[in-house]
Amino acid sequence: MTDLSSRLRILTSLEQEPATAFFYSRLIEDQLAEVHTDRWATSERTLAEVGKPLFRVSAPEQETVIVQHGGALLNVSMYSGYVHAQAAGETAAECEAALERLRELLPAPEPVARHDVPVTFWTYTPNGPMPSMRAIAVPEWSEIRENYAAETRDELERIMSGFRPSHGGQLILWHGDAGTGKTFALRALAWEWREWCQIHYIVDPDTFFGQRADYLMTVLTQPNEMAARLHMMRSYHGFGGGVFTQMTHAVDDEDDEDSDGSKHWRLLVLEDTGELLTPDAKSIIGQGLSRFLNVVDGLIGQGLRVLVLVTTNEELRRLHPAVARPGRCAANIDFEPLGADEAGAWLQSHGVEGEAGGRRILASLYAELEGLDPENPNRGVGFAD
Repeated sequence: MTDLSSRLRILTSLEQEPATAFFYSRLIEDQLAEVHTDRWATSERTLAEVGKPLFRVSAPEQETVIVQHGGALLNVSMYSGYVHAQAAGETAAECEAALERLRELLPAPEPVARHDVPVTFWTYTPNGPMPSMRAIAVPEWSEIRENYAAETRDELERIMSGFRPSHGGQLILWHGDAGTGKTFALRALAWEWREWCQIHYIVDPDTFFGQRADYLMTVLTQPNEMAARLHMMRSYHGFGGGVFTQMTHAVDDEDDEDSDGSKHWRLLVLEDTGELLTPDAKSIIGQGLSRFLNVVDGLIGQGLRVLVLVTTNEELRRLHPAVARPGRCAANIDFEPLGADEAGAWLQSHGVEGEAGGRRILASLYAELEGLDPENPNRGVGFAD
């Protein structure tokens, strides 16, 4: 390899973050021919086990280290529950072995081993779209199925067990009064789908479908493709394309197959988003409705293996007819209060004597169970929303 170190050292010293500048200076000086990049969620919260750092940068909730692993040079960053790693070496095998060792030291969460599921929460910050991954406690569907009226329970049963997305109908619409158990059911869905679907929760859906098109596209194309673009922006300053072969390895997770040949889907969750779906949605958030429909079954969503779950307290008749038309919804579920008999049976099964006194929402039943005022059920029982 031609010695380009003097020219490239000047560029990196002026343009790069300290750790990145150090990493690329070392790989050029050592004439390393391969650079591979990877990104994954992890249950670890520090880089202490990675090895003795040659260089380290620390910031609140973020850490970057440069370490030597055998013949490979590693640039490892951790923030928001994710690891971003680059491995430089003389051969591709050397780089892949170093990254594999990193995955052992910084393992991904294992939802099957614990009764929780990793969820990625997305927000738009001054620095652009930012993911934050954390595990949430979830119930199994069998544990909560009696919380729902018979018709609602039957509809939920169909998507909880054995559901697989088809080529059409990528919208799941849940609607019903506050306190009817939509969030509770969502947690159970995360558990039942854990083997084939990754959950992405949009904290600020008005921004997601509003003026920030980069927000929507970043979430849709994450994780590894986004990481590659970030690394390219940070480190690709006119260097020859043949030098950075890691870009060929930074592909979207949708290209990774499970052992049975199936591929992971992503579920975008937008809670309490009724205003997005009303007939006057355009006047509220600009082009939000049209973008939403494009994600569901338009050009934007083609081939992305993305489902969208929307919960709303709005009545179905108040929603835009284009949203709930036949063929667009994989599931359109109305969360009804429990009937008087169902509510009475629920109370008895939980050790509460007496009559239900008519139709009851789930939050009201939990309030009575906890000794709270059933007339103000949403006070202190948010888990049943």
